[in-house]
Amino acid sequence: MIKRIIAITIFYVIIIVTAALTITSSSNNYLIIIVGFGIIFSLLVVREIYKKYFVSFKPKDQKIVYNDLNVNNLNKISSRPFLFGIEKKLLSDDEFYFDNENFYAINQDNKTAKFNLKDIKELSRSGVKINNSNIWQVKINAENKELVFKFAHNYTLWNKSFLDFYEKVKTLNPSAIKSEWSLWKM
Repeated sequence: MIKRIIAITIFYVIIIVTAALTITSSSNNYLIIIVGFGIIFSLLVVREIYKKYFVSFKPKDQKIVYNDLNVNNLNKISSRPFLFGIEKKLLSDDEFYFDNENFYAINQDNKTAKFNLKDIKELSRSGVKINNSNIWQVKINAENKELVFKFAHNYTLWNKSFLDFYEKVKTLNPSAIKSEWSLWKM
């Protein structure tokens, strides 16, 4: 990504310098060329950053087996922050719950996928924030494949379910915790 941005920047500088040397500054075309190439340059840089951080952020094509499970008394650990539809491209489509032994992903059809908490390979905070909430990811080894779920936690002063989940995973598999919990870095 950095190499492409540097190449785009060098190309932009060459065009601007060429335009500055060949076209007089009193010409109307001079301003149009400078502004036009500035806009094109900005769009290309934004496109490269978008491709790097957002296109492959949401896990896709995961083969998850959902069943009709009767799940009661589960602790919800995820929420859906609002960011004008962009959150749909960043977060997994499921809602996430846990109990003392299992992690649950419940899809939009109310079908449930159940995973043992001991199968969690990684619990980490990503570098993305939506509405001042960090996006967390859970990586699970299930049937010899890695499943990745991304969600915003629902931790509040009154709801400490995500912190309970974090502590439970830390107790069962300390090596799975890749990001330290802190109220300042929620």
